Amino acid sequence: MGLSRAERRTLAELESRLVREEPELDAMLSGALDPGTEPLPATAGSRSLLHVWCMLVMLTCAVLMIGIVLLITGERSCTGLQSTTCQRPAGTQAG
Repeated sequence: MGLSRAERRTLAELESRLVREEPELDAMLSGALDPGTEPLPATAGSRSLLHVWCMLVMLTCAVLMIGIVLLITGERSCTGLQSTTCQRPAGTQAG
């Protein structure tokens, strides 16, 4: 089964992006670079491992902060909900 025109175009775009962003990986996948040889110099657009880790740490902090803010400022009324967690404990209901 062959690839459709759109699939071939998408594959060509991925290949050209790989050449631009990860030339070392492209060379290794194409067989032009043996795994034991010295790596190619990084281009200005490529991301280092440290950059990726920093981005992951910042994303984790942002998600935790959003969670904390939602816990602190969350809606405390349970009107319209049918959940046992929203019911008042026995003896505290207005009567």
